[in-house]
Amino acid sequence: MNRLLRIFSKDKVKSTWLLIIFLILIYAPMTFYVKFVHNRTIAAVEKEKIDDIEQILRQSSQSVNLVLNNIEEGVFKITRNHHGISILLGGFKYFSEDFKSNFMEFIEERFEALERTMPYIDGFACISRDGEVVALDENIVLDGEKFLKSDFYNKLLSSDQQTLWHYGHLDFVGFKERDEKMLFLVYKVPYIEKIKAAPQLRDIDEIQNMDGTDNLGYFFIAISSESFKTLYKDTNIGNTGGLGIYDVDKNPVLSTVNYHVPQSILNSLVQKENFYKMNKVVISKEKYFLGVAPLSPIDWFFVAVVPKDELTTTVKRNLKSNYTPIILVSIAAALLIIIETLILSKVISEKEMANYRLVVSEKMNEKLRIYKHDFTNHLQIIWGLLELKHYDKALNYLLKASNEGRTIKEKYEIGIPEIESTIFSVLSRAREQNIEVQIDCITLKSDFPVKIYDLTKILSNLLKNAMYSLERVESNNKKLKIRIYEELGEYIFEVINNLPLIHEDMKEKIFEKGFTTKGKEGSGLGLYIVKKLTEKYRGSIELNVDEEGNHFIVRFPIEQKADNKILNI
Repeated sequence: MNRLLRIFSKDKVKSTWLLIIFLILIYAPMTFYVKFVHNRTIAAVEKEKIDDIEQILRQSSQSVNLVLNNIEEGVFKITRNHHGISILLGGFKYFSEDFKSNFMEFIEERFEALERTMPYIDGFACISRDGEVVALDENIVLDGEKFLKSDFYNKLLSSDQQTLWHYGHLDFVGFKERDEKMLFLVYKVPYIEKIKAAPQLRDIDEIQNMDGTDNLGYFFIAISSESFKTLYKDTNIGNTGGLGIYDVDKNPVLSTVNYHVPQSILNSLVQKENFYKMNKVVISKEKYFLGVAPLSPIDWFFVAVVPKDELTTTVKRNLKSNYTPIILVSIAAALLIIIETLILSKVISEKEMANYRLVVSEKMNEKLRIYKHDFTNHLQIIWGLLELKHYDKALNYLLKASNEGRTIKEKYEIGIPEIESTIFSVLSRAREQNIEVQIDCITLKSDFPVKIYDLTKILSNLLKNAMYSLERVESNNKKLKIRIYEELGEYIFEVINNLPLIHEDMKEKIFEKGFTTKGKEGSGLGLYIVKKLTEKYRGSIELNVDEEGNHFIVRFPIEQKADNKILNI
């Protein structure tokens, strides 16, 4: 050290480089470690959120699949379980008007019953193979002639599937008072052999000549888009992420996604059958997580998409807010090292340094010894002066006595005098009992969200219990630690006593009203009151026990205001 001081005082260039190297050796490992912790935290949070989104994707797609299956089964039961519908629909144009009217009422009753059990159905219509409207919901408009001439009709005829889902505008069917895209299910009523046995149709050659490839009619079941979206639109997968349904051509149908998902990306995932997993993709040079789930009843797909950065925005912001004071303290420490080194190199010689350290050490030790032995006497004298009503003298004596502890007080500045006083009194008592005290406190803001009286009561109870436990244990290694700090949007007060450790079976009972480990000396209300006061301000208290000791940890949200509730203790 002396050699370094000589270098600093004689060779300014060399001293500057030595100082720079010294600071690099201190801060470089610290910087790398902070970066490592930062990246690992971000990766852990991202993985956890991706797992949650994958679970949402699976559950939401299963809900949509279930609803689609239920709608198809409901229509199937109406048409296939009532063979009379197929028979009557096949020869609808040959019946009398009264018979047609009864048949229409019969179908409408069946579908109205289905609508009551299926809140997603918004209307229905039935048309015969000849284009004649058989039944119609009051909300639906259907043109039979346009239907038979449409490309959609040809698509139905060429399709091997009994059901067909469609989303979009069709000129032959729509809502009466709403011009919007429709999601509807078309069900083709197949020919059945029993039609030939129907007595009222035996003389109709057209029906007799039909075979199993013919359709007798078509049912249109309109689905409420807004009602159907409730299955997933309120599901939270980020601030701007979303879920949606894409058709067989990978076009959005009922989507809450705010981003355009290229068909090439969806095709790639579908072809690989990479379902129910969130995959990293790039859309318009931005990174996203995208997942696909099959909708088996209709050969469509359920898609979840969320920006990659959005998953960790909050935790990054919180980490940044925590790093800011660390960076400022580091800069201040570096400046302090530089200033101190420059000053020492100029004004302090080797002998002066040694004498300076010796004098400071002796003075500090002497002050601590005097304070330890005399503090109790000071209190007794002040109490006596107050009893004798010498208030001015008591005040003057108190001011003089407080100056003796100022050196110790300067080691922590909390910003709340009542809390400083509470800790100060415990500090003096602990030293009398040969208890080592460690204090690590930040400066609290003036707008602290907890009333000072309640905060003092909480901290006093925790310190009182810790001191009680330490004073009654035989050991030369008794430690009391007090920590006050901010973490992830919370103020945290932590009181730790290393002895004796609390048993596991007592951890759940220790905050209960009336529970005490002090026997007749205890009331069982201390920690119960702490718990109630903490909950009053939407905070929490917990007990963790490890090798360091018993950690009583109280948390208060920084932005949370207190409730105006009366405690029932």
